[in-house]
Amino acid sequence: MATGVMSCRLGADNNKSGMAIDALPSEVNDNSMGKVMKRAGYDTFYGGKVHMCESLAPENAGYDVICKDGREKLAESCLRFIQQKRDKPFFAVASYVNPHDVCYVNSAKHGDDVQGLLKLYEEASSLPLEKLPPLPDNYEIPEDEPEAIKDALSFQKYTPTKAMREEYDDRDWRIYRWIYHRLTEQVDREIGRILDGLKEAALEENTIIIFTSDHGDMDASHHLTSKCIPYEESVGVPLLLKHKGHIPSGRTDSTHLISTGLDILPTLCDYAGIEKPEHLLGESLRPLAESKCVENWRSYVASESDWFRMIRSEKYKYCAFAIADKRELLIDLENDPGEMRNLVDDPHAKLVLDEHRAFLTEWSTVSEDESISEYNSVANK
Repeated sequence: MATGVMSCRLGADNNKSGMAIDALPSEVNDNSMGKVMKRAGYDTFYGGKVHMCESLAPENAGYDVICKDGREKLAESCLRFIQQKRDKPFFAVASYVNPHDVCYVNSAKHGDDVQGLLKLYEEASSLPLEKLPPLPDNYEIPEDEPEAIKDALSFQKYTPTKAMREEYDDRDWRIYRWIYHRLTEQVDREIGRILDGLKEAALEENTIIIFTSDHGDMDASHHLTSKCIPYEESVGVPLLLKHKGHIPSGRTDSTHLISTGLDILPTLCDYAGIEKPEHLLGESLRPLAESKCVENWRSYVASESDWFRMIRSEKYKYCAFAIADKRELLIDLENDPGEMRNLVDDPHAKLVLDEHRAFLTEWSTVSEDESISEYNSVANK
C-alpha cells in the first residue's frame, strides 16, 4: 500500500526480508505514499504500526507529524493533527494494530499476559458454550489440501499455527473467535472517534476516507489461525470508501476485482489531482466508488508471498506453490466459497486450470516477477 508495488518485486517476500531492505529503487522511494502527498502540498501525518523498511519509516517517507502508538493514543493524536487550523489540505494515516493482538491468544491460553489478552481469555473461558461464537461453515480441513499449506504452517512462539491446528478443540476455537470479535470492537470504537471528530470539525464533506487492512485472519476456518495462507479469510481484506455527497452510501461493489496493495496509491493520486507515477500497475478506484461506468477493468488480481503465487479471477482462485508436493490449488469460489475442494485433478476443470496458469504467466511478465520459474515448473510439464 505504501509503494503501490508488489512487495516481492522490492525484495520483501516476507516480514523479515522486508525489514532488511537497505534501499528501494529511486522511482519507488521518491513516489511512496507520504512523499507523493507531501510533494502535492499536503500536511502529512502517520500514526501507529509501521513494520516497513527504513526507507518507508514515517520519518523518512514524507510525514510531518508522527505518532508511534497504534492503540489508545492514536485517535487523539490523529484528531489533534486533522483539527488544527491550516491553509493546506491534510493527509493522515491511522495505522491501528488491532485486531492483530489475536495472535497472542495461544499465549494467554498458557497463562502469559501479552497486550492484556489474558483478561479477555479468562472472560471468554468463563462463558457457557452458547455465549461463544459458532464455528465457521468451513471449519473442517479440506481432504485434498495441498501439502504446501501444511508445510508452511508456523511454529513461532506467539501463534504456533501448526500446534493450534492439531491441539485446539471446538471450544478452544470458539474462545479464539470471541476474543477476535472483542478486539475488532475495540478498534471499531477508536476509528469511530476519528470519524466523529471529522464531523465535529465540519470536515466530513471535504475528506475522503479509506478503510482497509494488510491481511485478514483465518479465524478458525480449516482449523487455522493467523495470516500468510492463500485462503480467502487470510488474503481477503475489508475496503470501505467514504466521501459524503460524492460516494453513494450503502452500496457494495462485488463485480470488480480490487487489489488494495496496488490500487490505494493511484486512488489517492486521483482524488488529490496528482498524476499517477508511471511505474504503478494499480488503478484508481474513484470511478468505481462514484458509480461511474468503467470499461475494460481487469479480469484477475494477484497475491503472493515467499512460498506461493495466487491469481483470483471473478469465479476462481488458482495458487502455485514453491514448496512440497501437490503444488497447485484451484478453487471454484462461486460454488465452493468455503474452499473445501481442490479442482486441480478434476478433468472437467482442465480448461479453467490452463487459463489460470496462463494468467499467472502473464502477470509474472507484467509485474516483472523474476522468481516465477519456481512456480511455473509444474504447469509447464
